[in-house]
Amino acid sequence: MAEAVVSVTVQKLGELLLEEPLFLFGIGDQVKQLQDELKRLKCFLKDADEKQHKSERVRNWVAGIREASYDAEDILEAFFLKAESRKQKGITRVLRRLACILNEAVSLHSVGSEIREITSRLSKITTSMLNYGIKEAIGREGLSLSDSQRQQRQSFPYVVEYNLVGIEQSLEKLVNDLVSGSEKLRVTSICGMGGLGKTTLAKQIFHHHKVRRHFDRFAWVYVSQDCRRRHVWQEIFLNLSYKDENQRILNLRDEQLGEELHRFLKRNKCLIVLDDIWGKDAWDCLKHVFPHETVFTVGSEIILSTRNKEVALHADPRGALHEPQLLNYEESWELLEKISLSGRGNIEPILITKLEAIGKQMVVKCGGLPLAITVLGGLLATKSTWNEWQRVHENIKSYVSNGGSSSGSKSMMVADVLCLSYEYLPPHLKQCFLYFAHYPENYEVHVGSLVSYWIAEGMVMPVKHTEAGTTVEDIGQDYLEELVRRSMVMVGRRDIVTSEVMTCRMHDLMREVCLNKSEQESFVQVIDSRDPDEAEGFPSLSTNTSRRIVVQLHGGAEEHRIKRLSQVNYINPRFRSLVYIMKKQGHSWALLGKVSFKKMKLLRVLDLEGAQIEGGKLPDDVGDLIHLRNLSLRLTNVKELTSSIGNLKLMITLDLFVKGKLLIPNVIWKLQRLRHLCMPSDVDPKTKLDLSTLRNLQQLWDFPVGQCDPRDLLAMTSLRRLSINLSSQDTNFEAVSSLSTVLKRLRGLTINVPCEPLLPPVDVTQLVSAFTNLSELELFLRLEKLPENQTFSPDVGALRLWQCGLVDDPFQVLERLPNLKILQLFEGSFVGNKLCCSKNGFPHLHSLTLSQLQNLEEWTVEDGAMMRLVSIELKCCKKLNSVPEGTRFLKNLQEVEIGNMTKAFKDKLISGGEDFYKVQHVPSVVFEYCDL
Repeated sequence: MAEAVVSVTVQKLGELLLEEPLFLFGIGDQVKQLQDELKRLKCFLKDADEKQHKSERVRNWVAGIREASYDAEDILEAFFLKAESRKQKGITRVLRRLACILNEAVSLHSVGSEIREITSRLSKITTSMLNYGIKEAIGREGLSLSDSQRQQRQSFPYVVEYNLVGIEQSLEKLVNDLVSGSEKLRVTSICGMGGLGKTTLAKQIFHHHKVRRHFDRFAWVYVSQDCRRRHVWQEIFLNLSYKDENQRILNLRDEQLGEELHRFLKRNKCLIVLDDIWGKDAWDCLKHVFPHETVFTVGSEIILSTRNKEVALHADPRGALHEPQLLNYEESWELLEKISLSGRGNIEPILITKLEAIGKQMVVKCGGLPLAITVLGGLLATKSTWNEWQRVHENIKSYVSNGGSSSGSKSMMVADVLCLSYEYLPPHLKQCFLYFAHYPENYEVHVGSLVSYWIAEGMVMPVKHTEAGTTVEDIGQDYLEELVRRSMVMVGRRDIVTSEVMTCRMHDLMREVCLNKSEQESFVQVIDSRDPDEAEGFPSLSTNTSRRIVVQLHGGAEEHRIKRLSQVNYINPRFRSLVYIMKKQGHSWALLGKVSFKKMKLLRVLDLEGAQIEGGKLPDDVGDLIHLRNLSLRLTNVKELTSSIGNLKLMITLDLFVKGKLLIPNVIWKLQRLRHLCMPSDVDPKTKLDLSTLRNLQQLWDFPVGQCDPRDLLAMTSLRRLSINLSSQDTNFEAVSSLSTVLKRLRGLTINVPCEPLLPPVDVTQLVSAFTNLSELELFLRLEKLPENQTFSPDVGALRLWQCGLVDDPFQVLERLPNLKILQLFEGSFVGNKLCCSKNGFPHLHSLTLSQLQNLEEWTVEDGAMMRLVSIELKCCKKLNSVPEGTRFLKNLQEVEIGNMTKAFKDKLISGGEDFYKVQHVPSVVFEYCDL
């Protein structure tokens, strides 16, 4: 990871040298020398990162470089921030400006001295490479961690496993596809995380009797991370040819080898397995020998196993892609039972029953990962008493990860297999991966927040030659998608309209790898509110070498510990982020106590979500956190924002969605780098804000028209998402509609007008028609009527309506929207009694929600309507007697969720009920609170 930190610092130093030469007057040479020193050390860091697990000297050497890089970035950033604040127009005033800076103790001499000190530290680190044998330790012959892991991981086709569970259907389908016959060479890819059974499945296909009869020649090659083209081509050719050809093949030059192998594959029906291929570049260097012409080919096929979905799609976009799934609980227990208890006739039946009970508890910890279950089963197979099984149970994480040995063993353990994915990550993604160590086990991570942390800490850097309009947030999303494609992060929920990942999580065993690597790298210090050993946890913060701290709040008796945390004596002043994460929503968290930020001046991220601060006010010294990019006060009890917040010139994300009213001083306009601003839902009436300078805003939530001038929005030409609160007295939408000529990039719009009984309904036709590029629209207001379908943007993919009071059936208009994928009708949006989905209506609808429609009595779905519907959510529509008859025509329907309906409604739909036939084809039908 140190390589990534140094890369970022080198890039920033280069930008300073290029863009701010006047500010570097007198210290430019020192900055350039520092940059050169870091560049030299960077050359050794890739190898050093891989070797540091073997040598404490190397580990300390790498840590020294990392810390020096952080310090250099902090010093220069602080200097330029203070210098920038005193900028005056005109080059002739540069010297006067520099003199002012000197008079206020932000002197060039002082900064230059600090830079020289860091450069001196780096020079000593370079010298130590020679004096203490570090260079030899890095370059010494012998296997790095990845090398040794690759050797242990190497697959051989003749080693076939027999304890197989959960692959029968996949095996049969893949075999049938493979032998179905094709004149053109195809690639069948098996893709998924390490330990999922990709190689096991490939072996079963390779040895299947149908496959053996269909193909004439067979080759199995283990590729791994170290893909050498000549070696792979030779192995393929040697596998396919007769033995008397071996020596001739070994003597062929590269071009001869490729040409002859290409001809051979065109003439013969061959099956080639490329096991464990890691990157697109590996495929690109191998692919030239594989014939893609239809002329003279006889149906050779390739099976490719990989952890990276991008490799599979790159190799053959039209090829078969199979992604094995984690085993469910029943399958997991079946596999564990086969390995650990089969053939144990010498054990008493009563003991078998006890072992089964404890085994069923242990298998849950494997998370459905076949390799983890196999390792656990193999260990339990050697143990015959309840006490031995109980000891394994008590230390299950250790046993599953490395077979119970603290030092591991020669065999390839689960942690080793998963570590390979980490070692192969590019430097910038290693940092992003380690950020998941912030989150508790089984935590659903909100991707927007995660990416905002990455950006605030400089882990996401703008890339040259990107498409026009690409933002740093887009790049951060790409980073996350890359971790997903590499099977290191699991998708929780995707946005149906944009396909962006909204939430994600990490498999428990991958998380263990993340935690171990994070500890090795001193990446983050985790404070768990459940930890009873307060004395050890909090004082260690002052000496901990990590640059980040996260407080995981699990509910319960954490009040005293959080108060201790607020005492600055326990905080390391070098921390870059302080994040509070609530494991459970809806809890009233204990007081933080009196907070001070005097010793946390290097913070980039300060997320206090859910924390309750004594007195309900942030201290003025929060304004001293000049490096701060991300500040969240979400769900805190803060009632008044300090004016010193205006000093935070680097702020990118500001979340003010507090509990209750918030008084905001008119200083937000100073934060001109802001990209994401979430206002409180209840702004103190005394607040008056100027936001006209926030030209870089991408997202603005709950813009309060009563406290801000709507014309300020005209300057925010980069807005992608806008939520605007109009007062009940001002429902004239002309001002809002006029924004459409400026906000060309706006994709999401929410309009909220408080509903009051005496106010007349409004006409939003002009508003809806003005924004022609919207993909998401949300309306909280009373409507006169729904605009005609042609009035809406053709790109609208999501529509949410609240309190609209519509009398006429809205489906008659909305079912004709060509790209609508999500429709949600919430409380009071429709007050009529009948809804009808016509034939061919809602052609692309994916998800439908009907909630708290108190007058709805009849809902019909004609055959041919909503043919792509995947989920229905029906809640609190008490007058509705049953789901539509046409539900049985919805062949793609996967989930129906029924909530707060009558018991009679539920009884009709459960198995044996009179309406069960309508939903019997749906895999998941869930009832909540329907028994009253």
